[in-house]
Amino acid sequence: MNKNFWRLPDIKQQRILNAGYKVFSSNTYKKASMQLIADDAGISKSLLFHYFRNKQSLYEFLFQTAIQMIQDQKNTNLYKEQDFFELLENEFHLRFKLLEKFPFQYRFIMRVYDEKSLVNSKEVTRIILESIKSGKVAVLKHVDKSMFRHKEDLENLYDMIIDLSNGFYFRVFNNATMEKQGAFNEFRLYLTNLRRNYYKEG
Repeated sequence: MNKNFWRLPDIKQQRILNAGYKVFSSNTYKKASMQLIADDAGISKSLLFHYFRNKQSLYEFLFQTAIQMIQDQKNTNLYKEQDFFELLENEFHLRFKLLEKFPFQYRFIMRVYDEKSLVNSKEVTRIILESIKSGKVAVLKHVDKSMFRHKEDLENLYDMIIDLSNGFYFRVFNNATMEKQGAFNEFRLYLTNLRRNYYKEG
């Protein structure tokens, strides 16, 4: 990756990233082309090659950037709340805002996870699973467990809510007509109901 990419204005960086996420998430790796990405970003293919030496380097950069964005977001949110449900609600909200900026990022990560034609597919899978695991460990370490009726339920509850949130991401960002604030309010309602069942009374 050419360092000049980071010297571009943020709006141009975002346009190139979004073009990459869109093309790679809508096609297999073999069918995605630098020309399609350049066209979607509104730049020449030669300029795209100026920033990224080949398709593989761009693909890896997009993946690494996506994982880093998500990790940075989690780190920012982690120490703001110790209440389990408030922390996950904040994380969901921040993830929504990130996906509004990069609407194809979630689909891209899912495509990378399922892509089996790449030489480094096992390493990609490891990175994704490690990111998920580290997020879980960090949350469970910092939340206030004294609020729960049964502390042993916490890990399974976390997994259930993450699966639920992934379902919301998929529904919202694969449905252009779905109202995002309505989806967020629906998710908050789920969390409210779970809070009633898993937290102690009073």
